[in-house]
Amino acid sequence: MVWPIGITMSILTIAGMCIWTIAIAQSMPVQMDNSYFKDYRDVDMNINEIITKQKEFDTKYNVLLQQKDLKIGENSILVRVTDKKNSAIDNANVDVIITRPHTVENDVKLIYSTNKDGIYKFEPFNIQNEGRWQIQTKVTIDNLVSYNKLEVNATN
Repeated sequence: MVWPIGITMSILTIAGMCIWTIAIAQSMPVQMDNSYFKDYRDVDMNINEIITKQKEFDTKYNVLLQQKDLKIGENSILVRVTDKKNSAIDNANVDVIITRPHTVENDVKLIYSTNKDGIYKFEPFNIQNEGRWQIQTKVTIDNLVSYNKLEVNATN
């Protein structure tokens, strides 16, 4: 008569593990992905258009981040935009976000400062935490858009 107790204990263990899994999942907040500077639903619905514009942009223009690392404290970012003949592009709309890969709590949307000879400079910003960061750029020229993401480490 031990087997009914074993089956009951198995069912209770499985139910307990299900409740524990749900409790852990609810304690972890959902982080919205900010890839492509849009809500994931917009990206999902328009991914083919996004990829097409990205490919066309890449055939005509180059985007280069001048700074490839971050340090704890004050930082600044320069983005260089040129055409394929290496001529400066001064009419681009450049957006930059500094973000952590796992959360949007520390996102820093950079403020555009100046543009000269295709080099777009942004206001200085501060990084407080060491570790992995992403520099995400969105460059728009006419109707073409380029999205780039660079993984960097912030150190002292």
